Amino acid sequence: GKLIFTEKSGVHKEKQVLVDKYNVGDEVEGEVTGTVDFGAFVKLEDNLEGLVHLSEIDWGLVDDPRSFVAVGDRVRVKIIEIKDDKISLSVKALKTNPWKEAGARYHRGERVDGVIIKYNRHGALASIEEGIAGLVHISEFGGSEDELRATLELGKSYPFLITHFDPSEQRMALSYTQALMQRVAKEPA
Repeated sequence: GKLIFTEKSGVHKEKQVLVDKYNVGDEVEGEVTGTVDFGAFVKLEDNLEGLVHLSEIDWGLVDDPRSFVAVGDRVRVKIIEIKDDKISLSVKALKTNPWKEAGARYHRGERVDGVIIKYNRHGALASIEEGIAGLVHISEFGGSEDELRATLELGKSYPFLITHFDPSEQRMALSYTQALMQRVAKEPA
């Protein structure tokens, strides 16, 4: 003998009508309505927002979305996914992918300088140019995170040897020890 009311189905249908006006690949302009650690919310129209995930803000490393966008900013975005009336957006999809051009400039076995931009459980990320970073694996330091951090400091530049370079997969591996050994071998005795 109980009667239960819900507004959810009406709101869901209303939102679905709004979402149905958009397609994957559309480029639209919206207003940033909020920033969180995992991305930024962008209002496309009244009662419809999409999320620009952290990984879709820029080609370079983005630790904090607030350093790229602020509430109230107008941004141009590309719709990259529509699923269950949720819209995923990208800012970086509207920018040139730096890995496409990097394939002509960098090659395996080449010595490059890179700046340490982040540590992770696998090692350290070193950026050789804006948007192009590679992993210096922790195994080069005996698997010791302390040794890695003591040798390679955040924000400092070091010589590296490119040991793997695949621009189509946007992957690069760098070696600090091989670059040092190469430099020592070239120095006169």
